[in-house]
Amino acid sequence: MESTIYEFALGDFKCVSISDGTQPIDAETLPTFFAGASAADLALALRKHNMPPDHFDLQCSPLLIDTADQRILIDSGGGSVFHSHLGKVIPGLAAAGYQPRDIDIIVLTHGHLDHICGGVDEDGALVFPRAKQLMARGEWKYWTAETDAMAMGDKFVEDVRFAQECLRAMQAQVQLIEPGDEVAPGIRTIPTPGHTRDHISVSVRSGDERLLCVADTMDLPIHIEQTTWHPAWDLQPEAGMRSRRMLLRRAAQENALIHAFHFPFPGVGYVRAAGAGWRFEPLD
Repeated sequence: MESTIYEFALGDFKCVSISDGTQPIDAETLPTFFAGASAADLALALRKHNMPPDHFDLQCSPLLIDTADQRILIDSGGGSVFHSHLGKVIPGLAAAGYQPRDIDIIVLTHGHLDHICGGVDEDGALVFPRAKQLMARGEWKYWTAETDAMAMGDKFVEDVRFAQECLRAMQAQVQLIEPGDEVAPGIRTIPTPGHTRDHISVSVRSGDERLLCVADTMDLPIHIEQTTWHPAWDLQPEAGMRSRRMLLRRAAQENALIHAFHFPFPGVGYVRAAGAGWRFEPLD
């Protein structure tokens, strides 16, 4: 199985963006990533970003942060059990010189399948045997105790049930936190609700260098330029757009790198001011 990794330094920390693979998005699903856009405006934006109008491959990229004292993974990917196109995190870790047992902490930004199910194999066994898995208390409660899979619509029933099964299989490793809690020295969660009820992002600082892991507050660079467009499945769209704009302002003001889970690989770059808004500048 091929793996794709991208290593970069943040101060004294070693960071590795790891491709878990891509999910093919068809012509019917593509516009649902951009609720709020007119057909004409969306067509223009897609041309500007060299994206075909009828399909694209949605990247999934967890981020490894090695502080020397601890190895912290931001999300574990979807794993091949969830999606046959995913499941490349483990070979990616190996390519970077790590094994699953080396991971100390996994920060789960939210409860969607492609972010959490890499932690369980096809037999329901834990993939990262030593890891603590951190999740916002409200997010855990929402997915494991409050969510009615049937109420999510026929299209998502099985996905929701599978996410719930993955979380329950990992329960012994899960440690509940509050959004804003520190994960490790220099690494802190940020409350960014909207995509899901208690979605979190992650702030990383080493020396004078900063990084924001924005997770699913934005799925594609277009969402940086068009902050009123959002995925149709955002649970609280208005809150999600506020969270996104907060992160974009902060990234631009702090000259912080961002790592975006679904951006084209490796999903690392800067947010730059552009008129009254922002644009994405990929790391060279």
